[in-house]
Amino acid sequence: MSYYDWLLAVIAAAMIFGAGASVHSAVALHQGLAGGSLVSTLVLYEILFRNPPTEPTRSPTAASIAVGVGWLLTAVLMY
Repeated sequence: MSYYDWLLAVIAAAMIFGAGASVHSAVALHQGLAGGSLVSTLVLYEILFRNPPTEPTRSPTAASIAVGVGWLLTAVLMY
């Protein structure tokens, strides 16, 4: 498996772990999925902007804004 295959597996594992965390009575399903999606967003940032399989982005500000908006939407949907 290549580096990117491992990172895609980590994304899936984060989402499964987040859903599995909802088995605990203190964690609701949407909260577990929100946590998993935050971890997945960090890995996706690594894949798309920090170490892409092609040329890196010329605008790190755009990458930061895209990740920030993803976190904001996750936080809004979590509550």
